[in-house]
Amino acid sequence: MSYLREHSTRTTPQSEPMPGQVPNSAGGHAWEVDDWTRLSRFLILGSEGGSYYATQQTLMRENAQAVMRCIAADGRRAVREILAVSDAGRAPKNDPAIFALALACAAEDADTRRAALDGSGSG
Repeated sequence: MSYLREHSTRTTPQSEPMPGQVPNSAGGHAWEVDDWTRLSRFLILGSEGGSYYATQQTLMRENAQAVMRCIAADGRRAVREILAVSDAGRAPKNDPAIFALALACAAEDADTRRAALDGSGSG
């Protein structure tokens, strides 16, 4: 007996998104994540080798755009996140953090550049 089948009054075909889902790289649907979550994932996982559904170049471009949006939205917060992941050793490689910190060093906002260059995140 399937309890859910007997109880559920609603069905969503797998070919249609559930409310709140967006298209993903595989042609299906997934829950949308914000740029800050994407920044954290990039810092920890990187984009080396790509994924089963996205090439390394595509994944890197999308991650870099998310990092730049975070830096533009709140540069000091982005720098603090970059430094926190790097300092805590939460990533197998530090290359994504170095790349993200370089983007922060090139930011338009002087406080963001200062925070990235002095490595404190405080600006």
